[in-house]
Amino acid sequence: MRRGDPPVAEPPRAWFARPTEEVARDLVGCSLVVDGGTASAVVARIVETEAYLGTSDPASHAYRGPTPRSRVMFGPAAHLYVYFTYGVHHCANVVTETDGVAGAVLLRAASVEEGLQTVTTRRGDTVTQPALLRGPGNLCRGLGITRADDGIDLLDPHSRVHIDRRAGSPPIVVGKRVGLRHAADRPLRFSWLGDPAVSRPVPREPVETLTSGQRKGPD
Repeated sequence: MRRGDPPVAEPPRAWFARPTEEVARDLVGCSLVVDGGTASAVVARIVETEAYLGTSDPASHAYRGPTPRSRVMFGPAAHLYVYFTYGVHHCANVVTETDGVAGAVLLRAASVEEGLQTVTTRRGDTVTQPALLRGPGNLCRGLGITRADDGIDLLDPHSRVHIDRRAGSPPIVVGKRVGLRHAADRPLRFSWLGDPAVSRPVPREPVETLTSGQRKGPD
């Protein structure tokens, strides 16, 4: 794939403009393509996400309405929302829902499929491969995603980040979101069951395992 060419299996914008919980579930197994067609290209399989439900979710940055930081969440779907937290970590989110309705999916963990050397250089050669993109801060660090990428259109052929649809339907476990003070009991964390790149705490029981017949939206 050349720089500037859209991925051949990229989901359409309508795929992202669905209810946030559905998109969060269906992103597990999709691929993040970063800097495609360059010497720094990385492809990583998404293995864990969390859904944040906008103004109905006290844990969402959009809960109290648009702010300079959260305004991207109220815009068109398939944009990237990147924020900086604790003065240390960047976190990347995929904007969902129809234009004007806030929603976003936090990318919690991924597994490197291509560009291992690039990711290892960014994270350090003492980090094991399953842990390279485990956790939202490590994911952004390993993929080189920063606040400079906030607001980019994932469907723009000139954007450095794209998402390719998944080839099949992995087994998915649903659990509670991690590290929250508000709405911590909501089962909005979606993980690839048994994948070693999933972040801690690792879900122990398959609360819900989805099959292709149960899943909504296209692969």
